[in-house]
Amino acid sequence: MNAPVLVTGGAGCIGIQVCRELDRRGIEVHLLDLGEQIARVRKALPEKTKVFYGSILDISSIREAMDGCGAVIHLAALLGVRRTEVNRLRCLEINVDGTKRVLDCAIQHRIKRLVFASSSEVYGEPIENPITEETITQGKTVYAVSKLAGEELCIGYAQRYPEFEHVILRFFNAYGPYQAAQFVLPKFIQNAMTGKPIVINGSGDQIRSYCYSEDTARGVVEALLRPEAVGQVINLGNSDRPTSLKELADLVVKASGNSPVEIKYAADFQGTDRHASREIHRRYCSGEKAKRLLGFESRVTLEDGIRRIIEMNSIFEKWESTELPYLIDEMT
Repeated sequence: MNAPVLVTGGAGCIGIQVCRELDRRGIEVHLLDLGEQIARVRKALPEKTKVFYGSILDISSIREAMDGCGAVIHLAALLGVRRTEVNRLRCLEINVDGTKRVLDCAIQHRIKRLVFASSSEVYGEPIENPITEETITQGKTVYAVSKLAGEELCIGYAQRYPEFEHVILRFFNAYGPYQAAQFVLPKFIQNAMTGKPIVINGSGDQIRSYCYSEDTARGVVEALLRPEAVGQVINLGNSDRPTSLKELADLVVKASGNSPVEIKYAADFQGTDRHASREIHRRYCSGEKAKRLLGFESRVTLEDGIRRIIEMNSIFEKWESTELPYLIDEMT
């Protein structure tokens, strides 16, 4: 890749690591994100990154950031269960209209390839585990609907413009430094490190597989560079170790060194921003296609990933409870 690569949402949890991975491979990075998001993580970004401030709803900002680029990694999205459910129109505007504007600009700038960050949420409560890319989609949330719409937009643009290449990646529970504390793992870690009870919504038997952000970023960059990925939908996650919320809480407590930390259960979801009707009980991916097409396998164990976050003491200064207009990172 000789030309620069634009990373929308590049100041989010995954975006930071994608920028670092591109920089490590000698690829010039253009980053587009909101000013407040960039301010939170500016020191974590590679020095050579060209930073552009703006929203994916603003075509002029997209065009400025995309100028001279040869490819786009589109990570920007409105996230969070409560945030998307209580702001449905905003979710659709950012995740659907924003994606369309990125695609329109990509065609105008003759972008060769776009990697689109979709989500395991599109599968809803899956009919099978591990989930393959052929598993039917039946998302329960407006966020899932918005991601499916984004996928179809990518497919539609590639159909209309044959020279335009796309790759769709469905992320499975990515986590890592600089992730907002509204998400489960950083919330558990923050509470454990400050001696507060860890609260598990539901029974705690819910199963996921957690993929460290550095691993996810490596898969994203491979999808950008490998010709065999073009036109494909690929699950990207840690398929090695499905983990229950109970097990996750125990691992966090052990790694924090603050035992005993109380673990509480909100079986009826009272006092939380979640609802039982939207809860997914078992969801983890098959990594066979990612391994075959991208050579991707997760390298960072869950224990090591948790330890790395805890060791970055400065991260706790960056976790804030205030509501940003939208957070540009990926979890689901």
